[in-house]
Amino acid sequence: MVAAGMVTGIASAQKPIVSIKAAPERIVFKNSAFNKPLVVKSKEEAAKYFGKEAVASLVKTVDFKKQFVIVFAWRGSGGDQLNYTVAETFPEQISFSRQFGRTRDLRPHVKVFALRSNVKWSVQGRK
Repeated sequence: MVAAGMVTGIASAQKPIVSIKAAPERIVFKNSAFNKPLVVKSKEEAAKYFGKEAVASLVKTVDFKKQFVIVFAWRGSGGDQLNYTVAETFPEQISFSRQFGRTRDLRPHVKVFALRSNVKWSVQGRK
């Protein structure tokens, strides 16, 4: 009986990072950059950067007591990519990096993630 409880506890543990499909308002481009993402720690903060429907979706997806949201927004080559690696330590350490595209087209990019509140994170690469 104890073993079953332990399995349930492990299965319900939160992942250190989760990609979120949410479309913030255009103001994020003014307040964020690839190397300086927005950190959103509450529903009230989310309302500054997301529309009503997106905030409602975030609240269903993110437990702001145990997680926070990080928003990367930048303009760059259409081929730009945002990558991350997770170091298997406790708490986990997440390192974000930008892979620059080779095309000269200027495109907006937005990536939204929920991170567990005890996770350490950093941004690597050109500033």
